[in-house]
Amino acid sequence: MSRRVVFLALALTLSCGPSVVRLTPEEYERLPRDYRQEIFDAENDLVIARNRLDEATDRKDAAERSLTDLSQKWQRTSQALSTSGQAAKVPKARKVFDTNVAYTTSIIDVAAAAIRRAEADVRVSRARLYLVRQRELARIGRATVGSLKPLEDAVKDLETKLKATSAEEIELRTRVQTQLNAWKVAEDEYAASSGDYDTGVWGE
Repeated sequence: MSRRVVFLALALTLSCGPSVVRLTPEEYERLPRDYRQEIFDAENDLVIARNRLDEATDRKDAAERSLTDLSQKWQRTSQALSTSGQAAKVPKARKVFDTNVAYTTSIIDVAAAAIRRAEADVRVSRARLYLVRQRELARIGRATVGSLKPLEDAVKDLETKLKATSAEEIELRTRVQTQLNAWKVAEDEYAASSGDYDTGVWGE
């Protein structure tokens, strides 16, 4: 099925409250090109928003796997230090591990916030699509102009919530840099105090 056919099919079903109002294929084809483009663009924005949500979910999953891998690596590192007669280095190496955990956890927090923001973006994009569809119905006399107001209000409300989730994500991203700096400082302190650059406490 071609992209044009897919988007045409999506454009033909137009929601209006609890009922469903449909444009016939003939009505859709009679819409001015600019009106059909509005529907196409709104539907495409929703597809993009959903893709971004999938990407955000994948990033969170990857960060959580990194945290699990980090814990397993610490077990190997601490054991290697202890069995090689370097147990005195374990407490300082542990600090490197702890700051690395804090950094990775902050990445997970950002990823979770990115998911919330992406979910809000999907809701906004969907509401905008409903509004565009209803607007086209109003333009051809299949819906009243007054029916647009509730949809416009819904879009504004969801846009406000999207801004809030975006602000939350930005705030969390600033904390990531702080945790990264703390981890790097711990690495440098460990190396300077122990002369040990080979135990793998910084990553593999």
